[in-house]
Amino acid sequence: MTSYDNILVDVDDAVATITLNRPEKLNALSEGLRREIAEALQELNPGDAVRVIRIKAAGRAFCAGYDITPDDNDFQFIPSSRTGDQAWELGESMAAMNREHLRDSIERWLWIWSYRKPIVAQVHGWCLAGGNDLVGACDIIFASETARFGHPAGRALGQPPTLGMWPAKIGMLKTKEMLFSGDTIDGVEAERIGMVNRVYSEEALDEETMAYCRRIANVPLDGLTVHKHSTNRWFELMGLRMSAIEGAEFNAIFAETATIEEFGKISRSKGLKAALEWRDNPFGDGRGGIRR
Repeated sequence: MTSYDNILVDVDDAVATITLNRPEKLNALSEGLRREIAEALQELNPGDAVRVIRIKAAGRAFCAGYDITPDDNDFQFIPSSRTGDQAWELGESMAAMNREHLRDSIERWLWIWSYRKPIVAQVHGWCLAGGNDLVGACDIIFASETARFGHPAGRALGQPPTLGMWPAKIGMLKTKEMLFSGDTIDGVEAERIGMVNRVYSEEALDEETMAYCRRIANVPLDGLTVHKHSTNRWFELMGLRMSAIEGAEFNAIFAETATIEEFGKISRSKGLKAALEWRDNPFGDGRGGIRR
């Protein structure tokens, strides 16, 4: 296997494990991390010796979302400074550049959604913002009881471009409840509402997830592929693929809001931590807004 900078890849018989390996950044999705996930999946795609892919993470979080640090932010655009007398010399608008970038991002998630081999996500710790886009593109999600799912960035920075496939998985009401507040829920609640398949203790998660991967690897790849794509097709015929792509339109609108501009100013002048405090302080710890 190829050696990567941001992930680890291990093959154990018919199960390949991709480990997100930016623990110092809580596995935030930099462009380099996203590219290497795709490259590893492409490398693991040929043949049927590997029939199941597991995605997990090193460190104390599965994924804190997209990398939004000021120096490594794949989602900030600087308005064109081009000048000229003719319309075509003035450059592209912020909205147009955001829309194009987001459409590309969503198509990359949908490529994982359409990958021919089953992908099982193993989630512990934080799974926020873009982390939900990643697990939303997977087929099965196992989580620890103490995992935390949510999108606090929705308070000021937009949506997960695919909404983590939440509308298809947890329905309209729960999706709105999560997005409106930006609060997080634990793995137990995530299982109750259908966001994940199963939850286990932190200690048992790795063993139980691997046991499931090995179990389904007993099915020939042809069968696994048919089961996966026929199920996906139901949701695509109901509009899932087109609805996911529409996320680019709505996120491009959100990118024009004053809150994003202010967040960027604070982040550049005082640092990311100060910007996150400005965004989240009114909500407390983000855990009290959703109660059974």
